[in-house]
Amino acid sequence: MANLRLKKLILEVVNNQLRDNNPPITKEVYEKLLEAEYSVREAKEKIGAVVLTEIYDVMKENQPYDEERYTNALKEMLQQCIDFESTDKILTEWDKWDELVQCGYEAQEKGNESQMISCWWEAWQIFQKIMKHAEMKMSVSGVMESQDYEYPIDAWLQDLEMELGNVGEHEKRMEFCVEVLEMFDWTYDDGDNFRCAIGEEFYATGKIEEGKNWFAEWLKKEPHNESALCVYSWCIQENEGAEKAYQLIRRDVVENACSIHNYVLFERAKILAKHLNLEEDLKKIEKQLNSFKESMERADYYNDLYDDFSMPVQQPVVKDAKIYPNDPCPCGSGKKYKKCCGKK
Repeated sequence: MANLRLKKLILEVVNNQLRDNNPPITKEVYEKLLEAEYSVREAKEKIGAVVLTEIYDVMKENQPYDEERYTNALKEMLQQCIDFESTDKILTEWDKWDELVQCGYEAQEKGNESQMISCWWEAWQIFQKIMKHAEMKMSVSGVMESQDYEYPIDAWLQDLEMELGNVGEHEKRMEFCVEVLEMFDWTYDDGDNFRCAIGEEFYATGKIEEGKNWFAEWLKKEPHNESALCVYSWCIQENEGAEKAYQLIRRDVVENACSIHNYVLFERAKILAKHLNLEEDLKKIEKQLNSFKESMERADYYNDLYDDFSMPVQQPVVKDAKIYPNDPCPCGSGKKYKKCCGKK
């Protein structure tokens, strides 16, 4: 509508259609454009563009006005506008989310916990809105894949859960973990740290029986889940003592083999057995731990042999390995990193 006079005439046609509600589709489309947060001027101009196209088609084909064609053209324009607005809105929200997440990490590095939590909690509100636009329930990895792995969503979710616990935000942590577990499909991803956090918060807020029931129901379904057993044992130890805590995990370590899947549980049992002076159990546990460590060393040895027969290449700069929240703590406490030195 570069011609101002023509533009004015077309807008008069639109205003007349809206005033007379004839045809009704014009008003329906107009109201939906306003709901999609288009301004009055933008909404009328978009309808006017369809009016102008219809006039052009009538004159070009020398045919009478076709209300069905005009209706379909308005509906098509509306759908395109809504699709564009939705896509633009999601992209903008991702940008806002990413900015807040990065601000949170910067605050974390400076030791400003209140600013970190404030930024991440605001990012969490935006993230929830984004996920409501999803056509189906997705896994965390699926959401990351849909964004071409541009955003560290999995790490941020775990970090937010951990930091909420560190600063004692019990209600927020519980609310967050419950919503995360409901939001995503956990068929293939691991949501154990969020389940553990819920159990911890029951204990932290004095709801001991609810905490017991939470872990008991979980262990009915997964009786050998390492994460559940480790965290539950810590909760029991703080409330009922080390002996009760050890009895919970003893059946999963004594007489069993240590592997990469239960290594943390063995380290936890070792600490408890030593504390309780259970010499016989301690020997069995340490034997399995040593056997596991030797097997890992042998695996490295064979890798070294393979390297000897490979073409020499320039050695890259080796950086310290990143420690993730659910990794065993390097200090040897048997806790996960996020429950031990990661808190510092």
